[in-house]
Amino acid sequence: MPKKIVLRIKPSPQKPETSPDIEVVPPTPQQEEQPVKEVSLKPVEEPVQQQPVGDELDEALKMYDELMREIERLRGLDRNFMLYCIKMEELRPQLVRNILSRLAEKRNALLEKSGEVLERLRAAKEALGSEFAQVEEELIWSSIELNTMQLEKDSGSDKGVGIREELEAKIPELRKKLASLRNRLKMVEEMVKQLSDLPRNIADITTNKEEPAKLFEEIKKKYILSHGQRAEAVARAEIEKIAHQESIPREYAVILLWKSLANR
Repeated sequence: MPKKIVLRIKPSPQKPETSPDIEVVPPTPQQEEQPVKEVSLKPVEEPVQQQPVGDELDEALKMYDELMREIERLRGLDRNFMLYCIKMEELRPQLVRNILSRLAEKRNALLEKSGEVLERLRAAKEALGSEFAQVEEELIWSSIELNTMQLEKDSGSDKGVGIREELEAKIPELRKKLASLRNRLKMVEEMVKQLSDLPRNIADITTNKEEPAKLFEEIKKKYILSHGQRAEAVARAEIEKIAHQESIPREYAVILLWKSLANR
């Protein structure tokens, strides 16, 4: 019996499947972010409206009048304290110094307020001076125009009759306004000077002088009996001595001397 021949066919090795090459693009480095600059928008500034000269002056004068009333009130406080000292049976110098210290505090507060008033008055003075210069310039120019037209009229030219009439009516008004501005400017200048000197004389103008003057005359009469013609000089020297020793104003030294003589 013939043998079967079995042929075994070995499969050929398969090539491994290769995936198609994919080009990998490396990530590009990110660009650095530039900082965003903030643009600040400035608000549109509105033009500052200048306060009218009349309103500015009225406000300054109102503040000045109020300051003068406070100065007068402080003088009244000083006078009332003097009268109190005169009536006291035993007047201690320490008490006088304590009350005067309170009056000094009020004077200092008054000086601070006067600085603000002075600033307002100076601003009003500057505004008045500017307006005065403008009116003066307009007056001079109008006068020149009118004089020129008058010469033209005399030479036979009759042009600009209406303008000439306007100038003839305008010039007196300008002169009147200029005189008013000059008076107000002078008034404000005096106020400015007064407040500029206030730090130097605040104690003097807020101290009562009437009562000490009366007491000084009584002191002189008593000193005449013992010192004759030298009475006034001796009295003044004694007052200066007390004022220096007790660190008080002369006006209150007069009261202390008067009371010491009255108790003898």
